[in-house]
Amino acid sequence: MPPPQTLKQLRSFQGRLAYIRRFISNLSGRCKPFSKLVKKNTPFKWDDECQKAFEDIKQYLLSPPVLAAPIPGKPLILYTAALEGSLGAMLAQNNEEGKENALYYLSRMLIGAESKYTPIEKHCLALVFAVKKLRHYLLAHKVILISKIDPLKYLMTRPLLTGRLAKWALILMEFDITYTPQKAIKGQALADFLAAHPLPDDSPLNYDLPDEETLTVEEARWRLYFDGASSIKPALMSQIPQIKAGIGLVFVTPEGGILRYALSLTEPCTNNETEYEALIAGLELAIKIGIQHIHIFGDSQLIIKQVEGDYKIYKPELLKYYKKVKNLMKKIPQVHLRRVLRSENGEADSLAKVAKELANPDYEEIHITVRNRRPISTILDDDEEESAGGKAEVFTLEMPEEDWRQPFIEYLKYDKLPEDKSKGLQIKRRALRFTLINDILYAVI
Repeated sequence: MPPPQTLKQLRSFQGRLAYIRRFISNLSGRCKPFSKLVKKNTPFKWDDECQKAFEDIKQYLLSPPVLAAPIPGKPLILYTAALEGSLGAMLAQNNEEGKENALYYLSRMLIGAESKYTPIEKHCLALVFAVKKLRHYLLAHKVILISKIDPLKYLMTRPLLTGRLAKWALILMEFDITYTPQKAIKGQALADFLAAHPLPDDSPLNYDLPDEETLTVEEARWRLYFDGASSIKPALMSQIPQIKAGIGLVFVTPEGGILRYALSLTEPCTNNETEYEALIAGLELAIKIGIQHIHIFGDSQLIIKQVEGDYKIYKPELLKYYKKVKNLMKKIPQVHLRRVLRSENGEADSLAKVAKELANPDYEEIHITVRNRRPISTILDDDEEESAGGKAEVFTLEMPEEDWRQPFIEYLKYDKLPEDKSKGLQIKRRALRFTLINDILYAVI
């Protein structure tokens, strides 16, 4: 088999490998050198690293392992491994003669923010990836997990589970999995699996899995919610439209305290630029406060995905914002970004809208006081009640039986139409027209 000479030949070669991927241990890791050739707008250059990977795959296929079918009633053995850029798993089982047979191979590359996970989180992800793919096997058998570290202990003994860790723990609860240390197992299947998943010598994990590495207490962390608002408004004294923009920031301290900031932008910005400005302002404030660990939440999927590297930046005007955000993030030891729904970011969104509406270059600061006030219906004066003899007067407006407004009121309040179908349709049309006109007048006001 000659090496691929074009991108089309390489894709064809990878497609044929993917068809038999369950028979190849760590296929994603073996094909990793090819990933740089399939990127968009990248020249096809077959170097020594690609040639070496190609020869290794050919050599592996000359003596492929023989996979066996699972035996009902016997425990399954699940090997997992987490490398720098890929995850791997192998499902095995001891046959009637006590010899270990391989049943299934799994592997995939780490994508997006997964490459930034801690080593222990990568091992947890490898286990979750394996059980989701092999669920139909694992539910019918007891499972012995063999790994360099115990992800089950890490997930099940933490004092607080949030985010993806809680989701992973919930997925694993339906399986009967028992952990066995990797160093306690000796066999050819394990040797072959470790050979296909070589670990670096400077791996930070410990075989003994000490408690201080697993039973960690949640570190005090700040939270930042950011949002931006931008819109075109007519000028007050002229008909020339102007773009107003504002940003809102909400900091939540580890103790639960809240710091709110609303800033008006002096220069016109698009919606995406305003979102970037909000994130930049939040990072600058976090650096000024001296925050070391912060979780940042925003409702703009484009901004979050661009900063995490999942989305490419096609507009040149956004590139300078992206570079500024990256430089600021380097000054904070631990920064985590996450997209939330707009409903979960309502306070920052409200602050941004207030800052946008009150934007005025003639004033440097505008102070707004927000206080609580009970509605008038709840503050009945006791003196007035006593003067009325302890009885509250109720005023009613009696409407004549033939009042033409009554059918409309019943429809708008109770969705009730008269029995006359033609008259009911007429009332429905007029009521809808009235609602539409009312909405338009409210928007204009």
